[in-house]
Amino acid sequence: MNEQYYKSMKEVFFVCFVFVFAIAFRLWFITLAPQPFAWDQEEYERYAIKMYWSPNLLAAHTYRSYPYPLFMTLVYKLTAWADHDALFRAQALMDAMTAVFVYILLRKASGKITILPFAGMFLYAVNPFTSGYVGVGLSEVLTTFFITLTLVSGVWYIQKPSVFTGILFGFSAGMAAETRNAAFAWTIIPIVCAVYLAHSWIVKKATVAAIFAGMIVSMIYPLYVNWTTYGQVSATTVDSFYAKEMYNGVILKVLPPFTYIYPVETMQMFWEYYSEYYPERGPQERKAMAEKYFNKAWDLIKKDPVDYIRWRFFKMWYVWQKENIFFYKEPFFEQTRRIVYAGNILLLLTAGIGMVNGAVKAKNKIQRFVWMSIIGTVLYGTLTFSLTHAEYRITIPFYAFLILSSVNGVAVLARKLRIASGIL
Repeated sequence: MNEQYYKSMKEVFFVCFVFVFAIAFRLWFITLAPQPFAWDQEEYERYAIKMYWSPNLLAAHTYRSYPYPLFMTLVYKLTAWADHDALFRAQALMDAMTAVFVYILLRKASGKITILPFAGMFLYAVNPFTSGYVGVGLSEVLTTFFITLTLVSGVWYIQKPSVFTGILFGFSAGMAAETRNAAFAWTIIPIVCAVYLAHSWIVKKATVAAIFAGMIVSMIYPLYVNWTTYGQVSATTVDSFYAKEMYNGVILKVLPPFTYIYPVETMQMFWEYYSEYYPERGPQERKAMAEKYFNKAWDLIKKDPVDYIRWRFFKMWYVWQKENIFFYKEPFFEQTRRIVYAGNILLLLTAGIGMVNGAVKAKNKIQRFVWMSIIGTVLYGTLTFSLTHAEYRITIPFYAFLILSSVNGVAVLARKLRIASGIL
């Protein structure tokens, strides 16, 4: 009994220590290349300002989703107005919590206490890819948090299907989708996997409704503000995210690091597409604008479908590449880009090995859920993001899963190396 108690206390101590270390590491790491607060960050903050001064923090925006600006607003309400340092500290705390989620997922997937959960949490704690986004006012850290929490709550749902775990699972998935609209279709993957692997059909029927209730809760805010502000029923943004991304996916072949100048066609689209700057527009005008750019994208595809398909395959690979750690500027970029690129390739290779091994060796529902969801996530990102502008950062929210899988992959390689050494 005492031995088990001490083991549990050591585990708790390690998790708490790495959690605190992860916060400190991120706050130090972002001082290596302080980022300008501009571009997309200013758009998020303008929406946060609207929320800040609105009754009950209820405000709408035509092309920015609500969770990240609401997160900014809550931080600003608790601290000095527009305190970016406070925002970065909150994001360091949130990304450190994601490290804890990585620990929980590996703990559940391994079935017993092994070195893997500890290694996974520590590796996430010191990973530069998400740490670099702690120091900017962008939604990557929050999206990573909700996407990883979705799998954690999915594990809890499978372990004990109930109204509470169902609502938590659905709410986490819904918040991931609301924070990054590209994740709306992604939510199908963990939800279908969890419902399929849950207990008896009677239990499923009783709790599946709770999952959808949780998702609906995450959508109440945009449904309300979009209807009261724009007279439009929309659970996302009233300016179609999908029409914009489809068009950009055709026009923008690649976006190298630190791209600030876009093609004329893209700039023209930005100038006329966003209804935030045309308050007189109604639902029909916004619908017509979305159709216009869907049609323009389709016309470009029809002109040269072979070229379009060729670029989709290229983007399937490109979207997972990383040469830079910091998004807007990196003074040491030329000195570190090859190291970062090689490190990312190594991460992808070991993660691939870990995913395959995890899926093949899965022995119970929890393990099958974790690995099925992770593999489905990587396939989803590879296919879906190839249709968009495909810049490096859009896969950052999935890096918790890559790191988790990489730890398993390294363990597989280590075992094979030991076996080979024994034979030799």
